[in-house]
Amino acid sequence: MICFKQSLLLGCATLAIAAGPGQAWAQTAPSSDPLQDQATDVGDVVVTAERREQSLQKYAGVAQAISGQDLRAVGIDQIEDLQSAVPGLSISNQEGNVQIYIRGVGTANNTELGDPSAATHLNGVYLPRPRGLGGMFFDIARVEIAKGPQGTLRGRNAVAGTLNIIPNLPRLGDRSGYAQAEIGTLDTSGYEAALNLPIGEDQAVRLAIYGVDRGTAYKNVGDDSSLKPTGVQELFSARASYLYKPNDRFKLTLMGDYESERGTGYPATNIRNGLVNGGKPDDLELREVLFRGPQGLVENDNWGLALNASYDFGPAVLEYSASRRSVDYYQVNAANEGVVRPGFGAANVDYDNFGTQYWLTLSKSDIHELRLSSPADSKAIWSTGLFYFKEEQQVGFLSVVDKGQFYSGTEFTFPDVKSDSFAAYFDITYPVTDQLRLKGGFRYTEENKSRNGVGGNWSLGLGSLDYNCCFTTRLGTEGFRPIFTGRDSYVAPTPGNNQEAAKYFMGAFRPGARDTFLDQIAGVADGSRPNGTCVNRPDTQPGGGGQICPADGQHSFFQISAPGAQVGSYEDSFNDYRVGFEYDLTDKNLFYGAISTGHKSGGFNDTITINGVQTAPMFAPESVTLFELGTKNTFRPASGRIDLNANVFYYDYADQVFQTLVSLGTGPNGASAGFSQQNINVAQSTIKGFELETRFDLPFRSRLDVIAAYIDAKADNGALTDTRGTDYGDGTPNFNVNIAKNELPNVSKVNLNAHFQKTMDLFGGRADFHLLANYRSSFYLNIYNEMPVIQYVARPSDPAGQAAYDAFKASMAGATVDPNAALTSPFLRSTPARDGGFWARQQGYVTVNLGAGWEPASGRYRVEAYVNNAFDETVVEKQLVSDEVVNVLFLNQPRTAGIRLRANF
Repeated sequence: MICFKQSLLLGCATLAIAAGPGQAWAQTAPSSDPLQDQATDVGDVVVTAERREQSLQKYAGVAQAISGQDLRAVGIDQIEDLQSAVPGLSISNQEGNVQIYIRGVGTANNTELGDPSAATHLNGVYLPRPRGLGGMFFDIARVEIAKGPQGTLRGRNAVAGTLNIIPNLPRLGDRSGYAQAEIGTLDTSGYEAALNLPIGEDQAVRLAIYGVDRGTAYKNVGDDSSLKPTGVQELFSARASYLYKPNDRFKLTLMGDYESERGTGYPATNIRNGLVNGGKPDDLELREVLFRGPQGLVENDNWGLALNASYDFGPAVLEYSASRRSVDYYQVNAANEGVVRPGFGAANVDYDNFGTQYWLTLSKSDIHELRLSSPADSKAIWSTGLFYFKEEQQVGFLSVVDKGQFYSGTEFTFPDVKSDSFAAYFDITYPVTDQLRLKGGFRYTEENKSRNGVGGNWSLGLGSLDYNCCFTTRLGTEGFRPIFTGRDSYVAPTPGNNQEAAKYFMGAFRPGARDTFLDQIAGVADGSRPNGTCVNRPDTQPGGGGQICPADGQHSFFQISAPGAQVGSYEDSFNDYRVGFEYDLTDKNLFYGAISTGHKSGGFNDTITINGVQTAPMFAPESVTLFELGTKNTFRPASGRIDLNANVFYYDYADQVFQTLVSLGTGPNGASAGFSQQNINVAQSTIKGFELETRFDLPFRSRLDVIAAYIDAKADNGALTDTRGTDYGDGTPNFNVNIAKNELPNVSKVNLNAHFQKTMDLFGGRADFHLLANYRSSFYLNIYNEMPVIQYVARPSDPAGQAAYDAFKASMAGATVDPNAALTSPFLRSTPARDGGFWARQQGYVTVNLGAGWEPASGRYRVEAYVNNAFDETVVEKQLVSDEVVNVLFLNQPRTAGIRLRANF
């Protein structure tokens, strides 16, 4: 059925109605006639990819610029939906972190020490923590996406490219504004308004607000009907901008913005148990989830202040930019037992289980940039600058296991996380002849990071009468909240010291109404009851009374441990460059080529103890070298303008970082001391392909933009532990799997986009129609692709078999196996990925967005309607896999529709 839809829609697109995204979407300058402001004629698209305004047809590289008006026309009001308009772009949202991949270059490391591979900007200002971006998607002029390293032109380096949200800025001498209301499916209601006010002849301000309440496509199919599903959103945003331009030489802009996000959390579904023995996601209702325990919650407040001042001295333009950004993010994950599957439904769920995860990110960042550049009329175009970035964070993560025995959670709390970056860069485009220009650029970067805090597992063992094991512990019930910030002390307890551990936990959280954790350890901290206080409560006893307190009221044995100290630091420096050329075959035909490099900062991992020595292992920067050739052409036949562009590219992607398992050494009698997940440079990859883009006028006031991309992204070599096969009951597999020739995740080989738009006179005004179609071929969701899962068999029971098993396991330490090869050892078993529940391939799909609008001749108001994802395709945008029970999917939005009424004044 999917193939039939794809063939039908792509055939229609090829014939005449399909639609393409954004290189062509940005608006030309508005005219005085409101009906002509949305003309379908192909015109010059203005981009600022090289930090100056220029026609897209004169930009020697690949960029897309999509106007806010065109985004609104096809219903794109969330940043994740941009991938339906830009080929090679993949955007997902995990716990509020926006993760961006461009042509397969990206990262899933969204911790406090992770740096995005694609740098996100608001009006050119770098956003280090890309949270709350949905609240910035209002009153925008356009969104620009530049592909490939951008280091010699911008402040913070980015190996994948940049995404720049450019809001509407104040306009001198223009008193205008608009107000807009919207209603739609999923119980959506929203509003947006902006006002541009001139102050005399040389000043202006612009004020804008935005709000939306949106329901969710997810459904709670559990028996606890009081729990709201994930995906509910309440957004409010405001932005104020000021412009002062007393003459042609000096310009000053100030901007402040605020975003508030409330809701029930970001949707994700664990489907692993439903996929065992060859099941497919199509066999399950992915948005029908068995919620239990605590209510999912998001509280996110962002604000930012930005200043930009420039002065044209004639021979050069001096520009200074400064910004401060604050992120205050708190989330309680909506706990669930996955989806209904054979043998497991609502009746099988323990709804009084409050185990879940808690997240906190407090970030304050400052950016300063001093830049000197050539004037606009200079033949040689150059720029040089100094960039400084500083961020201070407080971060918390807590995973609570309610009703746990010998285990109550995992915590990482860091009151002191610091990072700073300094860079100096230079770039020049020099005209050798009237037709030939040479390009060159260089960048030097220094990175520093540090972190202090505590991290690791919580554990608590409480013996019952006659040393029987064990009393369960309630933790996380109604009213529970971690105390991530504001503690009296963040000193980790001495390992094995029960009194220090008990004191630590007394300041680590505010207990819930029915928690027993603190009651059970009462008396340990002051030494009055070294084994704690035994509490007889039926709801904490397996089997309704299987555990009995000793006569002295203390537990028969008491084992408690708290997280250990986490201290790490990293510093490094690296260089980047770009060289290239531009050659004008004619004034309408450009040929160009370039080699450019980019780095993403390395860092350090969690502190671990290997054979008694504490260390926070570091990983090196990732690096990308891009080779590209392209051409841009404009033709003007009698039928109208045609733009035809092509680009071929080759990426050498080195030192790619993935998570793998690192051995913690050996314990007593040579046994494994365990493993830790660490970020390690493990892969070298190659990405190659091409993009073709065309924009042309059609008869009857129609326009068609089409873009196609082919991307082949594979790992050339690399080996890492296959966490899918981890068996934490028996240590972990201590061998690696070869990922050479595996496809990089989240990138389709074939990408097709088309945007068809038409205008016509109707009812005394003008109507316009839009169709945006997007096809992506299948892609893998993780680096393992769907290679078989290799695991150890159960340890034999006979002594000879045990000895041979142990000897074989010791010989495999550090070894690399090929999961696709036949196994030669009786101690290993191979399970096809899908049989083991690790489906990891998103099939190819087509999405279609439709939009229509009408306005009278006066342009005083406008009515719009849209349908997103018209054929209701379910697409997995991201996957998390680990150990034998986790296969979490993050999905796109289902079909949505809405109408808007906009008044202009």
